[in-house]
Amino acid sequence: MRTLPIIPFILAAALVAGCDFPSGNSVPKEDYDAVVKAYDELKVSAEATRDSYIEQAAAVDNILQELSQVSGSTAVLRTDVEQGTARLNQVEMIENSIGEIKEKLDQLERLTQDNAQYRKLVSSLRGVIAEKEKEIEDLKAEIQARDRTINEQNEMISAQHGTIVQQNETISAQQENLQKAVQEQARMLFQAGQDFEELGDESPTVSRRKDKAKVKSLTIEMYEKAILYYSKAQETGWPGAAERLEAVREKMTTLAQ
Repeated sequence: MRTLPIIPFILAAALVAGCDFPSGNSVPKEDYDAVVKAYDELKVSAEATRDSYIEQAAAVDNILQELSQVSGSTAVLRTDVEQGTARLNQVEMIENSIGEIKEKLDQLERLTQDNAQYRKLVSSLRGVIAEKEKEIEDLKAEIQARDRTINEQNEMISAQHGTIVQQNETISAQQENLQKAVQEQARMLFQAGQDFEELGDESPTVSRRKDKAKVKSLTIEMYEKAILYYSKAQETGWPGAAERLEAVREKMTTLAQ
């Protein structure tokens, strides 16, 4: 941009040089062509310089816009971290954006390597990016720590659930075994009742009164034991125990007559 004022100066110099010729004489063609050529070259150079400045200014503007977007995304991420809703993919998106900005800064630095002002600007932008990277890294560490805590809690809950399931299975097996044991005991009580009932039914027939009284007493004793075991079997819910209990009682009533 600073080279543009040189063009009018060169033209003025050419005009002044033309005044050295005698009145009525024209400027030599080769001198005129040299001035035109110099003008054209300076014009091209000026346009190139202008385009370069425009390109560099556009690059800086683009970088600043992207940095502004990164700042906004970082602010959202910080809020999400505080609320416990942040996700690592948010961090990844911001890191990718920062990576793209750094690449554009590298390109800008190559374009403006001879410009001290731009070198200073690039250095300043790199400092801003470094601060953003540190901030993002800290937020990322918080998210990872929270995720580890959640994972540990989930593993603990899962382990506790597994323990509860195993305990329930053990209790279920114990209950099943207990039920089997109760059923077996009920069966044995019913069987004992049957055995004593049969012993009472099989009492021998005797003729002497003394022997009859003794046999009757033993028979009643057998029936009483049968009633006892049938009653125990009935308490456990063994099928048929109630019917046998009633039958033995009727036998004792008959025997007592």
